[in-house]
Amino acid sequence: MGKTILDALDYEIIHLLTDDGRMPVGEMAKKLKVTTPTIRNRIKILEENGLFKVSGLVDPSRHQNMITALVAMNIQSKGQMDEIVTRISRLPNVAWAGVVAGRYDIIAEVVCVGGKDELYQFTTETILKIGNVVSSETFIIMKSRQNWLHLPEGVGPKQSTRR
Repeated sequence: MGKTILDALDYEIIHLLTDDGRMPVGEMAKKLKVTTPTIRNRIKILEENGLFKVSGLVDPSRHQNMITALVAMNIQSKGQMDEIVTRISRLPNVAWAGVVAGRYDIIAEVVCVGGKDELYQFTTETILKIGNVVSSETFIIMKSRQNWLHLPEGVGPKQSTRR
């Protein structure tokens, strides 16, 4: 799949929904001075092309026991980086993972509602199951602004009604 170029209207729609993910399509059409079907069609195309997704987000600073951290890792098998970052991104508690330039190979954002014990288990057991992580460093987010995030798999009650 090739990369898609977003135009000004696409960005405006995304910005409006970023501010209010429940904004009615008709209201967006009025604000952007286009028709309602145009907005619906643009949102549909953005979603179908995997460029956009409406999602519920939480502010971790407002949750008493929620800890967010960046876990930076060095990887043994550099030739398997795509496979390893995909496996890390699918671990419980991982909001996202990416290959980075610099002194680390991969950085992942980790979300834990079980406090430091859950984060400790993640850094000392969970990532080691990947088998290619040779070292890691954890940066606990002490305070942040504009850090809305989605809850990754493994965060919250174990009996989920999802899927």
